[in-house]
Amino acid sequence: FVHKSGPIVDVSSRVFPYIDEIVINLYGSEIDALPPRSQGIAGGTKPAFEVAAVNLTARNIGWRHVPLNLQFEARGVCLDQAFDARGEIVLLPRRIDDGEISFSAAQLDLEEAIARVLATEARAHGITIEQVRLALRERGPRSIAGEVRIQARKFVRAKIDIYGQLEVDENFVATVSQLSCHGAGAIASRACRALEPHLQRFKCRSLPLKSLPLGETQLRTLRIAVTDAVELRLGFGSAGAQT
Repeated sequence: FVHKSGPIVDVSSRVFPYIDEIVINLYGSEIDALPPRSQGIAGGTKPAFEVAAVNLTARNIGWRHVPLNLQFEARGVCLDQAFDARGEIVLLPRRIDDGEISFSAAQLDLEEAIARVLATEARAHGITIEQVRLALRERGPRSIAGEVRIQARKFVRAKIDIYGQLEVDENFVATVSQLSCHGAGAIASRACRALEPHLQRFKCRSLPLKSLPLGETQLRTLRIAVTDAVELRLGFGSAGAQT
């Protein structure tokens, strides 16, 4: 699911199963799909190997043609292995002493991606998207608000504003709230009514980030920062490990 020319992974090991470092370089790669869904684990797990440090750099990668940056660092990594239903080996994180991961994307790149998606959908209904403007702003260390302003035309012009907020509480539960659509004029009002069922699917939906399959590893810190880019930075580690 990752397309890139040249080597991707470099492994340094003096005495297996103890690995000094795994370096993963995804610079400039293109990702057009999610990783294959797990087939489930058949049987038990057993220790695979330990890694002193894992470093993944993915600057200027394309996620469905949206430029993104990803940086991942982990230290003291213990991995277990198991077999899935197809008999393939699966590596599972059992313990990570500490680490950080950050995602970032430029607001302008996100704006252009939204405009491409909207233009494709609108074209099927004979609607022309003339302008899309995205405005993201930081509301706190764990909160972000966003507004999308759309100007479209079908016989006459219509302006639509979509607003929403994302907040992560002290228990690392992410919640989408205050999703709303406003439009001036009959056409814009009809468009908002058509969008309402889609917005309702996300309104007040919560995602417990601590429920992610991280083995003994837990989230410790989370920070959202917004400038001309939006960045999400997470700190994690196993319970009882030194930070």
